[in-house]
Amino acid sequence: MTAGGIIFLIVGAVLVVVHVLARRKEGRLVAARAFTSGELAQVASTVAGEIGGGGFKQLAELVGEADCARPLVSPLGEVPCLYYTMRISRRYEEEYWERDQNGNQVRRVRSGTEVMSSESNGVDFDLVDGSGAVRVSLRGADFDGLQKTVDRFEPGGDGGMRLQFGGFSMAIGTLGSGRRTLGYEYDESVLPAQGRLTVVGEVTDAQGGLSVGKGGEIFLVSTRSKAEMLGSARKTAKLTAAFSGICAAAGVVLLVLGLLK
Repeated sequence: MTAGGIIFLIVGAVLVVVHVLARRKEGRLVAARAFTSGELAQVASTVAGEIGGGGFKQLAELVGEADCARPLVSPLGEVPCLYYTMRISRRYEEEYWERDQNGNQVRRVRSGTEVMSSESNGVDFDLVDGSGAVRVSLRGADFDGLQKTVDRFEPGGDGGMRLQFGGFSMAIGTLGSGRRTLGYEYDESVLPAQGRLTVVGEVTDAQGGLSVGKGGEIFLVSTRSKAEMLGSARKTAKLTAAFSGICAAAGVVLLVLGLLK
C-alpha cells in the first residue's frame, strides 16, 4: 500500500505541473492581441520615428498564409513542409532471469524500444495576410497542431541490414545477446508548407523588417486558431486540476493505511 501511495502522489505532482503549464499557456494566449501585419507596420513606424528603428516589440497574435520559396521535404513522408520532426525506433524482446517468491531462478521475456534515429528541422518563412507580411523564424518555436504524416510499424529482422523509408536510409547494427528484433516504428509530423497558420509571439523590427522568433514569454506556431488552442488549454487545466486532487487524496489514504498496517 505504501508503494502505491507514493506512486499516486508522484502522479498527482506531475499533473500539478501540467496544470500550471496549461494555465500559463492560457494566460499568455489571452494576453496576445490580434494584429494584422499592416497594423504592426504602422505602430513600428511610429515607434521608429520617436526612438529610432530596432526598438519596437509587441506581443501579437498573427493569422495568415505561409509563403516559403524553398520549403523542406520531410525525410519519411516526403511531404513539402516548413518544419518536421521524425523518429525511428526499434522494438525488441529479450530474455532475462529473476527469482520467484520461492527463490528459484525463472526465465522471463520482456519487450523494449530503442530510438535508432530522431531529427527535427525547420525553415524560415513569411506569414502573409491581406495587409502585408511578417517574417517567421522557427528556431526555438513551440508547435501546436502538427500534421501526422507517418505512423507505422513494420516487422523487421536483426542487424546487418539497411533501413529505408521514403527518402530516409541508414545502416543498422546487431542487438545485444539475448535480444530479438520485432520490427521498426516510423513516426513523423510536419507543419505543412501551405495553409493558414496562427503565430503568437513577440514581433520586432530588430532585423530591419518585421519579424517574429524566439524571445518573449511565448512563441507558438499552430495550424489551429487561437480559440481552439485556448479551449484545449482550458480543458487540460480543468482535467489536471481534478485528477491531481484525486491522486493526492488516494496517495495519502494508501500511505496512512500502509503505515497503520
